[in-house]
Order: sequence, then C-alpha cells, then structure tokens
Amino acid sequence: MKAFQRILFLSIFGTYLVILAGAVVRGTGSGLGCPDWPKCFGQWIPPMDISELPANYKDLYKISGKTIADFNPFKTWTEYINRLLGVVLGIFIVVLFGLSFKLKRYENNIPWFCGGLLLLILIQGGVGALVVSTHLKPFMITIHMFLAIILLFGLSYLRKYCKDLEDTTIAQKIDPKGLLLTKILVSITFIQVLLGTQVRQQVDHFIRDTQVATNSTVISFLGKSFLIHRSFSIIIIAVFVYLLAHFHRQRFNRSAFFLTCIAFLTVLGNVVTGITLNYFGFPASAQPLHLFFGVISLGILYSLYLHLKGSLLQD
Repeated sequence: MKAFQRILFLSIFGTYLVILAGAVVRGTGSGLGCPDWPKCFGQWIPPMDISELPANYKDLYKISGKTIADFNPFKTWTEYINRLLGVVLGIFIVVLFGLSFKLKRYENNIPWFCGGLLLLILIQGGVGALVVSTHLKPFMITIHMFLAIILLFGLSYLRKYCKDLEDTTIAQKIDPKGLLLTKILVSITFIQVLLGTQVRQQVDHFIRDTQVATNSTVISFLGKSFLIHRSFSIIIIAVFVYLLAHFHRQRFNRSAFFLTCIAFLTVLGNVVTGITLNYFGFPASAQPLHLFFGVISLGILYSLYLHLKGSLLQD
C-alpha cells in the first residue's frame, strides 16, 4: 500500500506540474512551438537552431493548411517540456495501474478505478494531439483543461479512499452545512476556471488571430465571458468568507478551517494576478500564475470536500 500511495502522491503532484507547464505554454504563446505530434519538427529531440531545419519547414509543417510562424527555440522547448512532463505523468499512471492489482485484497474495485484513470490520461494525450492539429482550436483547449481537472479529482478521490481503507474508524458527516458550502465552492470555482479558459481564448483570438488588439487594449474587446468571469470572483470570495466564518464557529473542526484558509490564500493570489492582467496589459508572467492559483484552490477545495464527507467507504 505504501508504494502505491507514493506513486499516487507523485501522480497528483505531476498533474499540478503539467497544468502549470500548460499555463506557461499558453502565457508565452508556445502552443504551436512544436507543430507536429508526438515528435517535434519530425524529431524526438527538438532543434535548437533554425539551421537544423529544412529551408521549407514553414510549409512542410503547416497546421490545418496554415503556415506556421518563424521558428523560435524558446517556444519550441517550452512546448516540448510540457509534453515530456505529460509523458512522465502517464508513466506514473501506468505504474499506479500495475500496482493496483496488489491491492485487490483490500478492495476489488481499485484496479478498475486505476484503469479508468489510465484511460483518462490516454484520452487526454489524444486531445493534446488534437489541440495541435486543429491549430489551437478554442473548444479543444477547454476540453483539454476539463480533462486535466477531472484527472486531478480522480487521483485525489483515490488517495482519500486508500487512506480510509487503512483507517479502521468510521468517520461520520459531522458538518452538513460546511459540506454543502464546500460543494458549492467546488462547483463555482470549477466553472470559474473553465470561464477563464474561454477568456484566454478570446484574448488569443483578438491578439494573435485577428490582430485587432494588443495586450494593453484587448480588455476592451472582450465580451460577456470576461464580465461573468470577473463577477464570479466576487461571488467566490463572498462564499469563502462565509465558509471561513462557519468553520471558525465550529471550533472542533480546525483541520477544515486550516484547509479553507490555504484555499482562500490561493484565491486571493488568483484575484491579485487577475487584477494584474486586467490593468497591466496581460503580462505573460502573470498568466500562468493566474491559472495555477485557480487550479490549486480548486484542488484544495475538493480535498476539503472529501474530508468533510467522512469515510468514502460508506458511499
């Protein structure tokens, strides 16, 4: 069980790392740094200099009939490192699946659950390939993010389930109100992250595709998705404050209060980076942090939700 839980922890950490790397790719505009998949410019080790590419590489590696941009080694390697991290995560999930068969004596369903996670990571890899082949089609990017969060939730659920298997005590639902508020926060934060992905796609559309806006003027071109995304942050903070006040009154549940405090700090970081994006011309350095803070808070909130549910063996 200990080896399984170590790999499970590395898988959760790896998922966060891949999401952060993906955010860096988006923030630096490196999504098409490698125009083909799974290789990069037809090579397993990407080129470091344009001299390593054929003279007609821009036509040779067209995407959806569109000629790619000039070769940029930074963007190429940023995208390729993102892919390598995804491969490492995939290896962790494969190892997790293999180890799961040793846990059948604890619970017969664990190999099936791990098999589902393995299928999910394979689908995620396929979607990643489609993101490239469709020239960063917005809908595919949203699906890519959605699947990453579902994978994170699945791994977190499995980690809590394994802990419950080792714990002989049966924890009851001791705080129905806190559980309900946390479920609401998980739901609206999930929606907020996906809305943020939509807003980021609009930014790319106006700056990169239509070239009618710059980083400093793009806010004026954004539509309802941006306004809803911005307003949602106010709702999330209000629910967080109410939840913190609730846990503060429930003095017996200090661990839930502590987790909520950490999640709230990440939400504040998300708000600060959001303000930076809004008023300082969408700096590339703030974009990955904005997304990552959102995903971190979502992951902590989901862990809090599982904690408040009590033992998952009762489900």
